[in-house]
Amino acid sequence: MSSDAATLVQEYEALKSERGNWENMWQDIAELMIPRRADFTNRYRAPGEQRRDRIYESTAVRALVRGASGLHNTLTSSTVPWFALETEDRELMKNRQVQLWLEDATRRCNSVFNAPRSMFHQSAHEYYLDLLAFGTGCMYVTQEPGMGPVFKSYFLGHTYIAEGKTGMIDSVYRRFDDTARSLYKQFGNKLPDEIVKAADKEPFRRFELLHIVRPRSNAPGGRTSKQKPFLSVYVHSESRKVVQEGGFDEMPYIVSRWQKNSMEVYGRGPGIEALPDVRMINEMERVGLIALQKVVDPPLLVPDDGFLSPIRTTPGGLNYYRAGLGPQDRIAPLQTGGRVDLNEAKIGQVRAAIERTFYLDLLELPGPTAADGDVLRFSATEIAARQRDRLNILGPIVARQEAEFLGPLVIRTLSVMLRAQMLPPPPQVLLDADFKVSYSNPVAIAQRAGELASISQLIQFLVPFAQLDPTVIQRFQTGRVAELAAEILKVSPSVFKSTEEMMQEQQAEAAQQAQQQELVQANAIAEQQNLISMSRRNESVATLNEARAQSA
Repeated sequence: MSSDAATLVQEYEALKSERGNWENMWQDIAELMIPRRADFTNRYRAPGEQRRDRIYESTAVRALVRGASGLHNTLTSSTVPWFALETEDRELMKNRQVQLWLEDATRRCNSVFNAPRSMFHQSAHEYYLDLLAFGTGCMYVTQEPGMGPVFKSYFLGHTYIAEGKTGMIDSVYRRFDDTARSLYKQFGNKLPDEIVKAADKEPFRRFELLHIVRPRSNAPGGRTSKQKPFLSVYVHSESRKVVQEGGFDEMPYIVSRWQKNSMEVYGRGPGIEALPDVRMINEMERVGLIALQKVVDPPLLVPDDGFLSPIRTTPGGLNYYRAGLGPQDRIAPLQTGGRVDLNEAKIGQVRAAIERTFYLDLLELPGPTAADGDVLRFSATEIAARQRDRLNILGPIVARQEAEFLGPLVIRTLSVMLRAQMLPPPPQVLLDADFKVSYSNPVAIAQRAGELASISQLIQFLVPFAQLDPTVIQRFQTGRVAELAAEILKVSPSVFKSTEEMMQEQQAEAAQQAQQQELVQANAIAEQQNLISMSRRNESVATLNEARAQSA
């Protein structure tokens, strides 16, 4: 693929023109659900400009934030480990050195994700907001000198994507603008003369650049930046000048979709599904406010004769009318017949539908309640089973995030850390191994918990038979059952003894038993010898006494 600036800009313009319909829809979603992102078609809003003028009811705004938080805590929690590094080779995973290195690498990677300077959790929350609202999210994993991996979430409106043969996103064209001073600090004199001059005279003037990352054709796979599998080019779009060219070993942009149609590149998320309901509830709230205002401050029926204008409706206002008018001729409120209560009931139904669309009933896992709102009393086992069933519903959605987001994210982070020497050297057997990621989030555990429950049920079923035939239980490999349970529950392998440690302990125990047996035997022999000696001594004394008696 060519790195010619004109060609790259043409490709960017082609991708930009293809998604006009998407941007119109995203703009509508943003204005109603996440107004600070409403810059898809209105690019030049002034800082601090009011962006909530279309919102009368904020259920969708709150549901989006709560859904993103729930998804964040479910998939990439900051409090508990949510992944583990493994290899594709199952036999290699039995190697003790491999197990310990992978466990240490997992711990160090998790520390990077939780480190404040990496900005992961801040960026992940923004990523999940875009994913739920627009159906597509983008995160950038880079390496800052002296800091290790750093994570940044980029606005979808500035990011244009293309799929590879496998259906994964392998090309990203990102538009961004920055001050002349900042651009000069990053790129120096490689910038166009206009920007170089502005860096001195107008340091805060902003200029637009493109960052393009895509697969490099026939990459030799060397160590230099121009030999790496992914091409990285910074282009000044106006002058069509290449500012910087390099490469990456892995795709640094992690892009995933919530759901997608086969003929579309961009995803479709809950925000798109909820859009009709959000429009409806906003209109209902607007009309309901008008109806409520009519109830609180109703229109008035005023006779056309007998009153001195104007009519004063303010508190304490005085209105003069001719004496002798009957009750029917006085000022009275106009009864419109509006049912505010019916509107509120319908709004409640739509509000619940919007929250379900954002999966709040699954992500937040509320306790079971009755129709009257009282909390139902269930055992811990029943509650766990209900939560497991809810989490299993998220399985297909989580599977796509594992494939498109979580897996590439962890592998990219691991690779950056290895190159930055933030990890100890891996064992020799791992140098050519392919890594994979296993997940310990609640959804992954819930999906595999059924296997563990089946084993437990089988053991409980066989216990009565074991009283008749003890060999029934003896057929179980208890050690393998323990290993399987630890694998399902994602317990660290370090809690188990290795085969070598087991053999050493068995040998030591056998040696100790042998030593104890030898000591017992030695004591028995010594005691027997003592008995023989005493017996001989007694015989000698008896013989001597007998001889003395005969002599006397």
